[in-house]
Amino acid sequence: MTKPAPKPDRLPPPLAASNGAPLSAPAWFSDAQNDPVELGRTPVEDGEIVWKAWGKRGDPGLVLIHGGTAHKGWWDALGPFLARQGRRVVAPDLPGMGESSWRETYTLESHGEAAMAAAEHAGACDAGAPIMAGHSFGGFVTLKAATNFGDRLKAAIILDSPIRKPEKQREGAPPKRGGKIYDDLATALARFRLLPEQPCDNVWLVDHIARGSLKAEQGGWTWWFDPGIWAKLTYERRDPEEAFAQLQCPLAFVRGEHSSLMGAETWDYMKSVFATSPFVTVSNARHHLVLDEPLATVAAIDALIEAWAR
Repeated sequence: MTKPAPKPDRLPPPLAASNGAPLSAPAWFSDAQNDPVELGRTPVEDGEIVWKAWGKRGDPGLVLIHGGTAHKGWWDALGPFLARQGRRVVAPDLPGMGESSWRETYTLESHGEAAMAAAEHAGACDAGAPIMAGHSFGGFVTLKAATNFGDRLKAAIILDSPIRKPEKQREGAPPKRGGKIYDDLATALARFRLLPEQPCDNVWLVDHIARGSLKAEQGGWTWWFDPGIWAKLTYERRDPEEAFAQLQCPLAFVRGEHSSLMGAETWDYMKSVFATSPFVTVSNARHHLVLDEPLATVAAIDALIEAWAR
């Protein structure tokens, strides 16, 4: 009888050794957190969308869409720098994630519409159609927006979202996550993991986004996101060639050089389908490139936006 292959060893949780103590951030990040930031809430049909924004209203807009079960704080190392180039940068919490309201059902299309409602309310559309950039799950939301209502966008950027042939796409929901209440903040932080798992040299930034992922509740601490979010999400097989044909705005792709999700086969397939799009690789970054190399990712986004502007 053949024995099953052993499961790969899991990485230790990145914050397990800190015992809940805050980790010191470099000066460039701490200084950027002093830039003016606006917080707001946008009423929508199924509740409200919570957002944060950097830069001046009236400047060209950039909408940042976070990954699955993440939140707007994932952009804290990028948003201030993107805004310093003369942009109104808006980062919403998607429905069921961060501080935004939970729903009975979720779809990629409704996520995109909710993000656009927040963007309009927060001033990202005051100077005309904004650019949308999404990471990981947020990249699939961005692709859906670029095909469904791309006429309301100037352009779109997808950050490390693997677009595969239909037969290689996920058919069902990931495992249920969240919902547990931890006795104290240190215990909760010690359970935080990146998904997919990977090492990250900027543990101080992991600490920052982990703290923003938690809320006090019932005498303990729990995650902000809806624990039933994946079971409530309607999955649909995406035909990449059909998506390319339906694009209503320019589209670009960015990946981390060492991303576990964006290997050569996937990257080359995406290039063959989206043949008119620029493809950019951020060196020394993995899937979570906004944590691994935030300033290099800012530079990549800046370069794409500048090229479109000209």
